[in-house]
Amino acid sequence: MDQAKVMFSIISLLVAATFAALYIYIFSLHTEVNGTKVKGEEHLVSAATFPAEYEHVEDFVADFHEFYNRTTGYGMIDRPMDLEAQERQATAAVAYIDVFIENGVVHEDLKKDLLSIKELSNQSLTKTEIRALHRYFHDLDKALNHYDHEDTFGVTETYGEQ
Repeated sequence: MDQAKVMFSIISLLVAATFAALYIYIFSLHTEVNGTKVKGEEHLVSAATFPAEYEHVEDFVADFHEFYNRTTGYGMIDRPMDLEAQERQATAAVAYIDVFIENGVVHEDLKKDLLSIKELSNQSLTKTEIRALHRYFHDLDKALNHYDHEDTFGVTETYGEQ
């Protein structure tokens, strides 16, 4: 009888842990889809509502790449997605890029890439454009932040043929 109680306790803990993990996963997806990302414990950054300004293009690229990884990466682009969240993110990208260009992007290849992202972001978004945006941010993240991933899509001028 004691073994049955122990087994029941273990199974109960496993079920509770599974539900807790599922809740955390769903909450993180909901948070990202709604354009809000918790950055450390310092403050909230929402690309859709612009409460934070990026001082460095590298930070902008890393955050936007993370958004695309969470919402479209690893096969998620083939699942139903929240197009409103994607459009908010694209609108945010255009706004940030305008600021970077206005403040002067010295690296000409990076400037070309940012303008390409802006052009893509201004289009009517379909899976094709969203996939292309993800690939731009992926390759830029590799070039600017040394993002550690074996794939390169070759869509950016900045990363080049490396």
